[in-house]
Amino acid sequence: AKGIRPRDIVTPASLRNALTVTMAMGGSTNVMLHSVEIARAAGIDLWDEVMSQAEFNALSRRLPVLVNMRPFGAYSMVDVEESGGVPAVVRELLADGYLDANALTCTGETLGEQIGRLAPPAPDDRVIYSVGRPFKDTGGLRLLRGNLAPGGGAILKLAGIEGGMSGGVFTGNARVFNGERALIRALDERPGDFRDHDMVVIRYEGPRGAPGMPEMLDPTSKITTLCRQQNITIALMTDARFSGGSVGLVIGHVGPEAFLGGPIALVEDGDTIVVNVNEDRLDCLQLDEAETFERRSAAWRAAAEANGGVHPDAVPVTHRVLSRMRATAQPALRGGGMVPS
Repeated sequence: AKGIRPRDIVTPASLRNALTVTMAMGGSTNVMLHSVEIARAAGIDLWDEVMSQAEFNALSRRLPVLVNMRPFGAYSMVDVEESGGVPAVVRELLADGYLDANALTCTGETLGEQIGRLAPPAPDDRVIYSVGRPFKDTGGLRLLRGNLAPGGGAILKLAGIEGGMSGGVFTGNARVFNGERALIRALDERPGDFRDHDMVVIRYEGPRGAPGMPEMLDPTSKITTLCRQQNITIALMTDARFSGGSVGLVIGHVGPEAFLGGPIALVEDGDTIVVNVNEDRLDCLQLDEAETFERRSAAWRAAAEANGGVHPDAVPVTHRVLSRMRATAQPALRGGGMVPS
């Protein structure tokens, strides 16, 4: 009746607000897929018109986490709702200038007007915290780049890290698995093979490789259990994605994905992987050597060419929908959706 359309609501300002609230609530890494796709549907390029990767990380460094909520805290979303819900978090962020109060909402009010009408309660400092006295000092998400993610976009849920870093740096020993099933089998049959500061690599599970970019809740849950039982840290990186329930030092959306011959496809068992959140980097030390990089890349290309253009470590696909997905899925940095170029 008011003539408000979706594109009046989905704007660069509202998308910035949404990303900010998600980060302040320690939200899922999946927001970096959904927000890109929602923006695209509204004719907006998230990285060009909403915030760059550098701006995203700068926000993460200064924005605190305001909720004590699972999987990294003690309470659930039900408890958050009973303590004032998202409006209470939004009120805190508005008061400290983190959000645009003038963004239009689906009620026809601006965000500021809506929060004024709802009048949510002040933080209880048990479930919802204030900006001045937050639950965690820095935002929940961080985007990494490096020789394993040359275009950036590899995502780490800082709020979910339970240990293993020293001075903001994790150095791990690569344990490579071509697909989720291979890792699940190893965790079930040979859990004793995993050691402190291993960096598990799950590849060929990206938007095109899987195809469909599955979430890795099963392996991350098993790894988290193993780490807590033995008081060790096993990190994980993948070209797939994660469930919001995943915790630990886990990095997803690593691209270009292995199916396309990205650097993650060139990692070998025993390589040294370094995660540096001080510099927002994800690197494999062996791939810094140009000769090693080119030798491994050439071997990968030769194996793919000999197998009809698809590397033999990737799952073969014949189903019509999966074939379409493999042919048209965009990189994770572009939302991972099936968008014909």
